[in-house]
Amino acid sequence: MRPTWDEWASEIALTVSTRADCTRSQVGAVLLSRTHRILAVGYNGLPAGIPGCASAGNCPRGRLEYAELAADTDYANCSAVHAEANAIYHSNPFELPGSTLYVTRKPCTACTTLITSAGIGRVVVIGKGGASC
Repeated sequence: MRPTWDEWASEIALTVSTRADCTRSQVGAVLLSRTHRILAVGYNGLPAGIPGCASAGNCPRGRLEYAELAADTDYANCSAVHAEANAIYHSNPFELPGSTLYVTRKPCTACTTLITSAGIGRVVVIGKGGASC
């Protein structure tokens, strides 16, 4: 049986999330154009070339237990570029208006602002989790 566009893109986002280098959450994102073409993918982690949180313990937030810092709280100490932001940054800005973002976790406030500013028309959240890390 052929998957719907939402099912197909959601599976890709889940696969992309396996590349995330975060100890607190692995998040994947896929941007599809209005014609269902993949514009970009992204996952959360430190910028390219900088050893990451899970692989090198390079994130202050990642070194804290949830008892010390609950999920979905202030992200000021998060060193990662979030999955949604990575997908948007790697897209052609002229193709973003009206596109659909598939993400494996609910976007944080900063990413929500970025999504709105980019003109993304629809966000599909896969899963019920909170923000990106």
